[in-house]
Amino acid sequence: MLRFNASHGYVAAADIGGTWVRMMLADLNGNPVAEWEDKLTEKGKTPRGVIAHIRQGLDAMMSSLPEKRRILHITAGAPGMTDIDRGVVLAAPNLSGWNDVPFKTLLERDLNIPAGVDNDVNLASVGEFAEGVARGVDDFIFIAIGTGVGAGIFLRGALHRGANWSAGEIGYLPVVGMDRQRVRMRDTGQLERVIGGEGVELQWKTLLRQAGINDRARMQMRATQIFDLALEGDATAEQVLENTSRVLADSLSSISLLFNPELIVLGGGVGAHPALCSATDRCLRENDFALPRLRSSSLGTKAQLFGAIAQSLAATETKLLF
Repeated sequence: MLRFNASHGYVAAADIGGTWVRMMLADLNGNPVAEWEDKLTEKGKTPRGVIAHIRQGLDAMMSSLPEKRRILHITAGAPGMTDIDRGVVLAAPNLSGWNDVPFKTLLERDLNIPAGVDNDVNLASVGEFAEGVARGVDDFIFIAIGTGVGAGIFLRGALHRGANWSAGEIGYLPVVGMDRQRVRMRDTGQLERVIGGEGVELQWKTLLRQAGINDRARMQMRATQIFDLALEGDATAEQVLENTSRVLADSLSSISLLFNPELIVLGGGVGAHPALCSATDRCLRENDFALPRLRSSSLGTKAQLFGAIAQSLAATETKLLF
């Protein structure tokens, strides 16, 4: 007699990275109907610049669809500490001017759509729990490595955010062998600077210079291209992969001793690379215990989007039903 109308409207997701904005529209069953992405310029990394990108993305996705239906909710993931109760991004060092930004309010005023804001890595962990390799796993850690480095922590089937929203900010973890550094919210952290995308690329350039290699094309290779070369047997790339995987494994060992997760998922543009997953797993297996299963994300760079869609669906269902 009754049937749920999944086409009543759409929900939207926006993943704000250090270099890209990626977006998705889905129906009320969570099925994607349109996607869009755009690279951020330096001017576009301000809160207002990002909102302009999001508006452009919504317009582009809606224009691609044969049926124009109302967007009922949007959830945006920010690359930094986020107070989800107030919708305030406390700090996002990889963007410009993102300190105590009331992003939820800004989105709702500009788009005239109910909005939610969360940390991007937390959203990615929700996505993996809902649609990815962590489906059905109550205790797992999602590690995102791209421009930044962060973690989403699932304990007993629920996202753990911490007392002051900083749970999972592992980019600030110290790196063995490096000088002690104070943790400052508006700066990038030590681990992020070493194994984030730019850190991997800096290792590569340093080793090339030490070897007297100044080939421009090789110098400009991105982290994932370097890992591809490692799989092909390039000795310098193999050294970068080994250094990166050992630093990452040290951090994952500490995290495993604290939380004892069943599973750790590596995601993000750099973290999901299979070479990094395999090399890091070999390092972890040197330990006697606190040995989680290690897997690459099955959703890739879409994990945040699927998590944001899930959050928007939850918010929309509450309003539709009550």
